[in-house]
Amino acid sequence: MWRNLFRHPPTEPTPPGWDQRQRAVIAAPAGTRLLVDGGPGTGKTAVACARVARLIAEEHLPPESIWLISFTRTAVAEIRNRIVDTIGDADLAHAVRIATLDSLAWSLLADPEAEESYDENIGRVLDLVKGSPEMAARLAEPAHLVVDEAHDIVGLRAELVATMLDRLSPTAGITVLVDEAQAIYGFADTAPGWGRETLIERLRQRADFTELRLETVFRSREPRLARLFREARVRLLDDGASVRRQIERFADGRIGPVAEQELSGRDDLLVLFRRRAEVLAASAQLHGAGIAHRLRLSGHPAGLAPWIAAALGDCGGAPLAEATFAGWWNERVAGTAMATTDAADAWAALRRLAAEGGGMIDPLPLRRQLAGERPPPELCVAEPGGGGPILGTIHASKGREAETVHLMLPATGKGRDNGEEARVAFVGATRARRHLRVGTAPPELAERLPSGRLCRLDQTRPAAWVEIGRDGDAGAEAVAGLRHFANADEVANAQRRLAALAGRPVVLVGHRGDGGYRLETADGHKLAVLGEALLDDLDAIARRLSGSRAGGPFGPPELLPGLWLIGLRSLAVLPDPRLHRPWSEGGFLLCPIVTGYDRAVFPPLSR
Repeated sequence: MWRNLFRHPPTEPTPPGWDQRQRAVIAAPAGTRLLVDGGPGTGKTAVACARVARLIAEEHLPPESIWLISFTRTAVAEIRNRIVDTIGDADLAHAVRIATLDSLAWSLLADPEAEESYDENIGRVLDLVKGSPEMAARLAEPAHLVVDEAHDIVGLRAELVATMLDRLSPTAGITVLVDEAQAIYGFADTAPGWGRETLIERLRQRADFTELRLETVFRSREPRLARLFREARVRLLDDGASVRRQIERFADGRIGPVAEQELSGRDDLLVLFRRRAEVLAASAQLHGAGIAHRLRLSGHPAGLAPWIAAALGDCGGAPLAEATFAGWWNERVAGTAMATTDAADAWAALRRLAAEGGGMIDPLPLRRQLAGERPPPELCVAEPGGGGPILGTIHASKGREAETVHLMLPATGKGRDNGEEARVAFVGATRARRHLRVGTAPPELAERLPSGRLCRLDQTRPAAWVEIGRDGDAGAEAVAGLRHFANADEVANAQRRLAALAGRPVVLVGHRGDGGYRLETADGHKLAVLGEALLDDLDAIARRLSGSRAGGPFGPPELLPGLWLIGLRSLAVLPDPRLHRPWSEGGFLLCPIVTGYDRAVFPPLSR
């Protein structure tokens, strides 16, 4: 099969710089079904984007007939940007249907607003794919389907993808990209009735798939790192033994604790940890030392870019002209840290969501589009913070790369160099393009509450370190709620203060009051109120402490110390009677992105 694909090598205008194997993937006919296997840095995603571009430009597939499934929302935005750069036409690129599997499944439902968990949603879509004629018709739409990071699609989601592939038109092409050495999302997980076969093993058994392997490492031109990428991958696919020792052998050297590292101004540096609690603890240390950094964490809001609310805060419901938008942009956004794009590109992005006749935008469908649980990733803030290095977990940083990586691995111990731990270390190490340094993360023995929030109980006093800033800690009520703000003027004042604070980390304090914790600046200005999700978890921690500490019962903390405003996000608000007017009728609001992981004291309750 390899011989057949190479017999007629692609001709220009295939992009220069591709090796022979990459060109074979890019130039394969539209109806070909490929399983593309390649290690980190071999260009799998870049090849997939170039393949999509060629299918549109040379095979003349309508862009809306090309579906691309990616693993994370951040990767969706990154892939779309790459396709825009490759095609050179933003409208064509945005017509390609690019989504995470969860988002795609949600959109396939007739009632996508049903309140279900992600897993329940996947299960319901799987049932429809198996038995619904209407769903069968939907799955006949794509002329080509691309599945990126297929090694991390496991369990019920793997069964859904396999079933979708079976239901595609026989003439539809498929490109599946995989690296089993990077399977770190429950790689041994299986769905009920699936036995032990993975999605990749199933595809390898299908006669309609051709497997191609990418082997040249392009991510790093450093011979030492390129050798690590190749040799550690071979070892992982064998038995995983000694991968950590191999990483340490090929790294540039060891580094000490985060507080001792030279991090100031290092924008192209990833500091990666195994666990979220380790990231939170390191971030708290850096904030305390005044070192700006960004965060990349699961469970924290990937909110809409703040320029949306800053520009459109009082747009009302009337159709909006480009000249009006440009005036608001120049008045409220230009020259601030919120101007992460320019006015023309911002307008084009909004027009793609809610175009109205005469070159206008209709704000009502725009709000509906942006108010959902899955707003367009390309309009979202991926890594809030004030610049500097990115701190994150290895899991949350898949698909990212940087000139330098500081890999903070857990202390060695039983089982640390086998199975999933070895794979996780390998994924972290292979994010580096030029420099890799390895350190040991101090243990942060946090526990996870049912909500997903992390906390660590003080062993000597009624106190706990509590994760602040999770998705749900602050929403529309937090910044415009009737029970949190006396009137609309108070909301408007808080919105102006938030806009003025954009782009720089600011220390905050949380004071307990009726219905939540008032977020205030050091000089006492109120910005928002952290509400019920946080209160429920603090009540649960208080009950735990009451049952295990003398002097109780204890109540929630009066004060939340060590909070930081690290960014802003936009909220698209649908009509909601709990808000002050005019936001109760719908609109856009700025919302603070807050982080914290500090020791809060739980006081005894009056008996």
